[in-house]
This record gives sequence, C-alpha cells and structure tokens, in this order.
Amino acid sequence: MDLRGKLRRFNQQAPAGAHKPRIEAPSDSDKPTDSFTDEKAARLERLRSLIGQVKQRDGRRRTEPNADAGQAADPGRLPGKEIITEYGPLQIVERWLEPEHRHGKVPVRAALEASPATVAELALDPCLAEVDLERLLILDTETTGLSGGTGTVPFLIGMAWFEQGVLRTEQLLLKSFGGEAPLLHRLAERLAWASCILSYNGKSFDWPLLRTRFILNRIAAPKTPPHLDLLHCVRRVFKPRIGEVRLTEVEKQVLGFYRDNDVDGSEIPGIYLRFLRGADPATLAPIIEHNAHDLIALAAILGKVARHFESVQPSDDPVDHLAYARVAARAQNTERALSFARAAAEGGGSEHVEVDALVLTAKLTRRHGDPGAAVAALQKALEAATDPQVMAQIHLELAKLYEHKLRDPERAREHALYTGEAEGDEPRLKRLARLEKKLSGSRT
Repeated sequence: MDLRGKLRRFNQQAPAGAHKPRIEAPSDSDKPTDSFTDEKAARLERLRSLIGQVKQRDGRRRTEPNADAGQAADPGRLPGKEIITEYGPLQIVERWLEPEHRHGKVPVRAALEASPATVAELALDPCLAEVDLERLLILDTETTGLSGGTGTVPFLIGMAWFEQGVLRTEQLLLKSFGGEAPLLHRLAERLAWASCILSYNGKSFDWPLLRTRFILNRIAAPKTPPHLDLLHCVRRVFKPRIGEVRLTEVEKQVLGFYRDNDVDGSEIPGIYLRFLRGADPATLAPIIEHNAHDLIALAAILGKVARHFESVQPSDDPVDHLAYARVAARAQNTERALSFARAAAEGGGSEHVEVDALVLTAKLTRRHGDPGAAVAALQKALEAATDPQVMAQIHLELAKLYEHKLRDPERAREHALYTGEAEGDEPRLKRLARLEKKLSGSRT
C-alpha cells in the first residue's frame, strides 16, 4: 500500500476519541519552497510518526473497535468533538464499525438477523414481537456512582444503532455538572426514533436514572419504546453454565472476546471526578473505550442468543440446551422447548442435566396430551438418577401419571411405595390406601 493509501486508511480508522490529527497526503502539485521552516520540519516528523503507527497497526491482529484510544488520546484535549445545539454545547464521540466487524467470534450485525418473535420469547415480553430491529437503540451509561438516586449523574450516555447494516456508536460526554440539557435532548431525539431499547440492567438502573435527570432538569421525560433488558435473558440462558453474568465475563465465555487493559467499573467515578477537578481530559479515553465495548457487546450477544434459540446448535453445551428449553417452556412454545430438552438429555452432559432434561420432557409431553411419552421420559430419568431425593420425586410423578392419566392403579402403587422422601410418609400412606381401594374395587 502506498503512502496515500496508508494515510487514507489511517484517517478512516482513527477513533473519534483518539484525537489523531487528520494528515493529508502531499498533492502532486505541491512544490518545495526555498526554505524549510521549523513548522514544516515538525510536521514532517509528525507525519513519519503517524506512518510508523499505521505500519504497526497493520502488523498486529486486534479485534477491538478502538484498540489504542487510551494511548493515543491527545493530552489536554477532550475526546470527540464539540457541536453547538440550541440547548448548549454538546461533546460527542462517534464511530462507525465495519459491516463485517466481529466482537470476538460473533458478527455484530447478527443482531439484525434476529426474528422479533424470537426476541420476544427470549425476553418473555410479547411487546417485542412486532419491533423493527433496524431501529434498535442500544443504551448504556457511565455514572458518578452505582447507588442511583438524585445524587448520581450519568456523565457519559452511550448509544448505538444500525445504519444500513453498519453499527454506529454515539457517546455523549458531560463536560461539567449543570450541562446536562444538550445530552438529554439528544437522547430524547434518539428515543423518539427508536422502535425498542436494548440495555444491560437498563430497566433497573440506566433508564430510571436517566428519567430522574430529565425531571431534575425540567425536561419532559420521553415516552420509551419497548425495552429489552438483556441481563435477564443472559441470566436465564447462561447463568446455569457460567455462573457470573457480568458483561465482561459473558463476553469471554459466550463471545470469545477479551478486553485489553479495560478500566474497572469501580474506578470510573473517581476518574471522572478527577477530570472535573482539572485532571488531563485524555484520562477519560479508557472510560469511553469501556463504554463503546459495552454497546458493541450487547449487539453481538443479542445476535448470538437469538440465533442459538431459533434452532438447536449441536455444538452448544447441554447446560445451555436445558436453559433454552426452560425459557421456551415459559414462553409457552412447547415444540421448541421439547427440541432443546431432548438435545440436553442426549447431549452427554452430567447426570443432573440429563435427569432434569428428561423430567422437563415429561412435563412438556404431559402438558401436550401425551402421558405415554411422559412416562417413557420419566422411566429414563429414573434409570439415570442416583440421588434418592430425585428418585423419590420421579417415582411420585410416575405414580400420579399412572393413577390419574393412564388409570393404572397397580403400576401407580408400585411407584407410590418409594415417594416418601418427596411427599412425606403421611401423604404416601394416604396415596397407597387410595390405590388399594381402587384395586379392591377393580377385583370385585
């Protein structure tokens, strides 16, 4: 690649928060002057440095959208650019990702390929079934504290949305307390355009905090579209396997994405407050980078979860299959729930997963009006189980099925003999007495 090509590529890739000066390639019509001033010498040295950075970037493999924002921020300058609005000055950091950009192993644009009906089932929220994901607004804030309330201020409002398949991020930075109006009006404009909100714990934290700021600034809080809080979906689907559902941990375990030198969330309020007291504005760059990763991760996670929920992926862990089955069951999608439950039972997972999947299969088939299939699933579960408490519960379910659905009191009694640890001795004896009476009546 020639010099002009490298400079063009550098200018296109330079993150908005990094404040790298835009350097143009020398024109063919440029002619040398008689003297080389100190200013031109400095410019030439800077150009050589920038070319070196371009070469260094070309030679390394990175997945971050703005890998060197923290290092490249210009001392003394705020990241991004200032625009003047009718409500006052607004500091904005913008960036566009490449259409094929991946966050770890997952393409970001996969969020656009999700079916709204699938998203609604995942979220257990029918209101999302008709949303237009082309107008999805991803929302995440960085604040002066985590306690919420009127004393907590969102000093960075991160937003992201798709434009013709390309994810665009726009981060609104509060330069000083008292200057919230431009940020809030900009957010209100985006919310008016959006068909739904995508956040991570946004229903409990981000949006209530933002609504409070609208009220305190005497600005009418905008009407919000349907809100998909991805934290709840992630808990239901991935918590059984990975346990920890902090966003950075989900990135590692689900997306295969590892952040380099990411600022810890607990440090963010202190960094911002030091900036307000006069610290170098460039110290905010890692926070902006952190927030951008959060926005991008949400798009990738949504695409990943939705695609794997729409059909069984053989490569998925049986624990995930079981989690998807439970979500589908709660969404009243019996067919989907059964396909995942069977995949979990047959996936070679632990005894616990296999037994739970078979018990769920029995529950679903019974609900679907097929008690014979339910009995078959419970018999398999009984063969796989070794825990006495679990075995007693399976015996109880079989006793109920044989007595009430299949009208077979003799088989029901065989299982009722072993239900004590599940229902207690007194209910077990009553069950046995009732079954004996039914058997006596059938003999006479």
